[in-house]
Order: sequence, then structure tokens, then C-alpha cells
Amino acid sequence: MQSATSHARAPKQGRSRQSFERIIEATIESLRERPYDQITLAEICQRAGVSTGALYGRVTGKDELLRAVQVQFLARLGEQFTEEAQRIATSAHGLAEVVPAVVGGLGKLLKENAAVLRSFMLRSSADEVIATAGRKSAQENHAKFSRLVEACGREIRHPKPARAIEASMTLIYASQARFLGLDSVGGLGDASRWNELLEDLSDMMLAYLQFVPAR
Repeated sequence: MQSATSHARAPKQGRSRQSFERIIEATIESLRERPYDQITLAEICQRAGVSTGALYGRVTGKDELLRAVQVQFLARLGEQFTEEAQRIATSAHGLAEVVPAVVGGLGKLLKENAAVLRSFMLRSSADEVIATAGRKSAQENHAKFSRLVEACGREIRHPKPARAIEASMTLIYASQARFLGLDSVGGLGDASRWNELLEDLSDMMLAYLQFVPAR
């Protein structure tokens, strides 16, 4: 697994490493409040309680800092997905319980981290490093949930279960991401309809997995 320092110059002493860790945390806190393009490095340094010299001693500018922040943030997000998958595996049994739990679990994690993820996704169109790391993280995290559905294979009637699960997960993620505005500055869905969306996506996934095409 990469560390945040994979996109930053190595520290010469422990104090430098601690200062950079505070910069990482300050950046994440700031991203929860507003998009990265609206945040200045001076604001981040002030929030972290370090000088701008401490920041430029580790990275060349905002792009490199965001890459370092993404590494740290996605590592934590991966741990959250692992914990949620373990919780679902313990509490949900059978397709009728697992599917809503998976849809809800994915939605919960996306919603809680939407503000930070939005900045990564917006930047990914111009930064292949950001884009590649984001895709890899999403694939790994979705696989954790897909395996939970695969474990209910005896209940899946679709003749191509792996394909059906993958298609369902893709649709669920795209719908939730769109609702939360991960591809734009703000969310596009009415917040009061979030639970309705989760219910609808769960029903659609269940129906598709148990659907037998005529062809």
C-alpha cells in the first residue's frame, strides 16, 4: 500500500514528518467544507499550524499535495469498506437481506465521504495519477461488497451471476454518485429522497439477480 509520502519528498527529521501529517489532516478537514480549488495552501498551513515553508519542503504545490492527501484518505476509506463488509457478513443472511445491506452500506460510505471524494473526482479529469488511484480504490472496495452477494449464489437465478452482480454494482454506484453530486460541485438529488433511492436500488438489484432472460 502506498503512503502519503509516496507523492512527497522524504522528511529529514521526525518533526518534518509530523508537520506534514498535520498538513494532510488539515487538507482533509478543509475538503469537507469546500472544494479543493477554493482552498489556498496558506489556509491549509494556517489550519495545520505550520509554515508554508514546511509544506514546500515536502511538495511542489497543490497538485502534488492533493495526490498525497488522496493516498492517505483512500487508505482509510478502504478500511471503512472492510469494516462495513465484515459487519454485513455477520448481520445479513440471504439475498433479501444482503442486497439492501450492500446498497445501504455503499451509500452510507459514499455519503459520509462525498465532500472529499468530490474534489478527487473533479481533479481526476486533468490528473491521471488521481484518476488511476481513484479507479483502483473503487474496484477494490466494490469487490468487498460484491463478494457478499456472490456468497448468496444459490439464490441468484440470472444465468450469468457474475455479470449480473457487476452490472448491478455499477448501476448502484453511478446512481448514488450522481445523487450526491460526486461529478459536480453540489449534490443533484433532493436529500429527503435519499432513503427512497436506496430502497429503489435494492429492489432493482434483487429483481435483476432473480431475473431469467427469455433469450
